[in-house]
Amino acid sequence: MTAYKVEPTRKALEDADEAFLWIYQEAPDASLRWYEGLLKAFKSLAKNPLRCGLAQESILFESEIRQLLYGRYRILFTIKQKTVFVIRVRHGARKHLTPDDD
Repeated sequence: MTAYKVEPTRKALEDADEAFLWIYQEAPDASLRWYEGLLKAFKSLAKNPLRCGLAQESILFESEIRQLLYGRYRILFTIKQKTVFVIRVRHGARKHLTPDDD
């Protein structure tokens, strides 16, 4: 199986940092484990990212948007050739991503 390159976008990393800080306020001891696990989940996309289903908001975009669930969070990504672009990290309770989100 050919491995994919995984590239998180600036916005995905900002989302991850924001979630980390929120978790840190609630559970400082768990926040670092959560963040390390999130990065591990990113890396897992290098092997068979097509195992992940389409995100509901995929119908709103020209490119397929797939999701990997990580706890209560959704890792949203798209695949272009052999690169997985992690575009956002969103809590499952948040509204779906739209093309207008920056």
